[in-house]
Amino acid sequence: MGFLSNLISETRSSSIVSGIRNPPEILVNMLGGLPTKSGAQVNEETVLGLTAVWLAVRLLASLEASLPLITYKKLKPRGKERASDHYLYKMLHDQPNSELTSFDYRFVSAAHKFIWGAAISEIEFDSKGYPIALWPIPPRRVEPKRTVNKELVYEVNVDNKIYTLRKEQVVCVRFFPMDTDGWLSPISVHRETFGASLAVKEFGARTFGQGTNPSGILTGLKFKQGANEESLLKKVKEAYEGLSNSHRLMLLEEGVKFERIGIPPQDAQYLETQKFHISEASRIWNIPANLLHEHEKNTTWGSGIEETNIGFVAFSLRPSLVQIEQELNKKVIYEDDMFVEFLIDGLLRGKLNERYEGYKTGLNNGFLCPDDVREFENMNPLPNGLGQVFMVPLNMQSIEFAREKPDKSKQNTNTNTENDNKEKEQGE
Repeated sequence: MGFLSNLISETRSSSIVSGIRNPPEILVNMLGGLPTKSGAQVNEETVLGLTAVWLAVRLLASLEASLPLITYKKLKPRGKERASDHYLYKMLHDQPNSELTSFDYRFVSAAHKFIWGAAISEIEFDSKGYPIALWPIPPRRVEPKRTVNKELVYEVNVDNKIYTLRKEQVVCVRFFPMDTDGWLSPISVHRETFGASLAVKEFGARTFGQGTNPSGILTGLKFKQGANEESLLKKVKEAYEGLSNSHRLMLLEEGVKFERIGIPPQDAQYLETQKFHISEASRIWNIPANLLHEHEKNTTWGSGIEETNIGFVAFSLRPSLVQIEQELNKKVIYEDDMFVEFLIDGLLRGKLNERYEGYKTGLNNGFLCPDDVREFENMNPLPNGLGQVFMVPLNMQSIEFAREKPDKSKQNTNTNTENDNKEKEQGE
């Protein structure tokens, strides 16, 4: 392990892997959990209590974690092939370190990026200087700084001790890069937005849990002997307070009047207000609202599921994947003829009929062979190389071939003319 990995290995399961789920108290102290104008306490933990935020982060992190990350070798003069025998293939594709699978590592990294604003990992090297493992570090522990020589370093806080990592030792993928060093946390930038959503959530919980429906003022009360305000209030609360007693018919004595002074959540369109944080999360993380289970409005990326998925992959997921690929190619891949790349073809596949029509076009025009199509459909190649045959239409030919080969029709015409002339000469 790297020196930092050794230091925090004992607490990694609680502070890194599950840091999103059960962060220590230092999170509140470091990030403040500062109150917003709505009065709600906002930090990276509390916002996960909003279902739209939870789903948005989980959706993005799950997709990034589940896509195959493949190490390729460049072919000359063009093309590529899988380098499954390369020493980095297993680390990036299967198990980045001794404790996490590839899915878990990339899920944690993506969750860090979409909540704290950066996915940071320490690169562990072997004795020869080759990378052998990646260890995620909670970005709340990390602060990028410049040395006296303007070198970028990362200071990591572990149990109130500061350890410094050089930029070559760190993989850093930023959700919103602000400059060459730092990043922006979506939670911090939109603190007031999340505060309003949390306030609405708390308001609804308190209203339904403690509110009195109907709510108002009783006038014209005449207390009988032995009765007092406290006993009457107790009877009213027992009869009408709480969700189970909402909209219950209120019985009043003669001369007593009830005046409503509060607006029930239904009249205030409480349920409509609850949808506010869904649309806000949709905009912040650039996710179609229907993927956050909001189905009242159609997405502008298309009316079908396939169109929505393709738009989401192209405009939201793909840019994030490119960031990861470029950072890994820069920090982990040393050979010029090697690179890593995510496989996203499965997410971009359209309807069955549309795919088969596309395959037909590729096969008929000779830029796909049967084995290519079978690989796209997750099928094994045909035996004995039968699927490596490329077909082209007989009525089509290359320009070079047409220039080099004389026109057969003209050849035939000239030949026939010469034969006719010879026959005439012989006849004479």
